Amino acid sequence: SYFSMKFYFLLFFSVFCLLSSVLCAQQFKAGLLGGISTTQVDGDTYSGYDKAGFLAGGFVTHKFSPESKWSVSFEITYIQKGSRKVPHPDKGDYAEYKLKLNYAEVPLLLKYNFVFSDSSREQKMNFSILGGIAFGALVKSAEWDAFGQVSGGTPFQKTDISTLLGLSYSVSEHIGFDVCTEYSIIPV
Repeated sequence: SYFSMKFYFLLFFSVFCLLSSVLCAQQFKAGLLGGISTTQVDGDTYSGYDKAGFLAGGFVTHKFSPESKWSVSFEITYIQKGSRKVPHPDKGDYAEYKLKLNYAEVPLLLKYNFVFSDSSREQKMNFSILGGIAFGALVKSAEWDAFGQVSGGTPFQKTDISTLLGLSYSVSEHIGFDVCTEYSIIPV
């Protein structure tokens, strides 16, 4: 059920935080992440990344060696996905639709770090390319159309497997920005 899934997610996240604080002393780096997701669902006949949601969680990253440009990252995230169609009555379009899919995800990522130095200004820019796979569990789903909440339709898949590809920019040792694309391998 929804509440038991929420309990297990919180328990897993707590264990993750505890372990990451212990492992930090062993060349591991841990932190929190948050952001905005824009999503769409293939096959719903509504194109465009019109459904905004949030993403929040934590991560642990490990460089293969202090000199290595390669690192591996393990994340635990809560992400809102879905689809949205806004009506345009002025154009004769009265169709309205909203789909909310909330997932607990575990992305496993491989990163390659590019470091560019400008010796004249002693400035260092740190860009990374990242890729990997995410395993997700559907926590909650809801669907609406112009007549209200839709019920009794085809149930959504309880699990999800996605591929990820993105770019990362480190502003400082503790702050960075990522732009990623994620595509589900399994239909929702």
